[in-house]
Amino acid sequence: MRWITDEAEFREIFLRARTCVYIDSGREPTALKRLDFLDVSICRHEFANLLQTLMERSGEAMTHYVVLDPDPVHYFHRHFKKYPALEIEQGDSSGAYLSLLNEDPGDSPADAVGTNWWACVVVPPSIHWFAHTLRSDKDDSGHLWIPSAWVDQVREVYPFLNLPFTEPGDRRDAF
Repeated sequence: MRWITDEAEFREIFLRARTCVYIDSGREPTALKRLDFLDVSICRHEFANLLQTLMERSGEAMTHYVVLDPDPVHYFHRHFKKYPALEIEQGDSSGAYLSLLNEDPGDSPADAVGTNWWACVVVPPSIHWFAHTLRSDKDDSGHLWIPSAWVDQVREVYPFLNLPFTEPGDRRDAF
């Protein structure tokens, strides 16, 4: 696991994360299936273990955790000289994941990337799956997007996932 400090590398990861936001908002088409989870659960051992399962299923060697809000460049990088982006490798322990999320970025423990976020994305290089979370007062705004064929197996590994409620005619009920 490591912090992303290189600007070019961060820009590439950030663009992937923004693509995920566009997919989650419905502005970018996808064949992926959305499952909902409690947004705060991204800071739990079980979610770290889910990330390992997803990387294994997709054949990814790594994924990235990226804070999108507060602003990663004008706030975070300006103050801490690194980006609020972490590389998580296949085989990293859940303890290492949580330690890095809670690590003091530099003389400001309250700005740890697992604490100080309103929007974040976890995305591998392929965007074969991703998680987009928005902090909400009900803690219910985590969205995991995965291939439809994975739904049953992923829910066995991480039973805290729910299919989103859809109204008749809602575009999501077409999946």
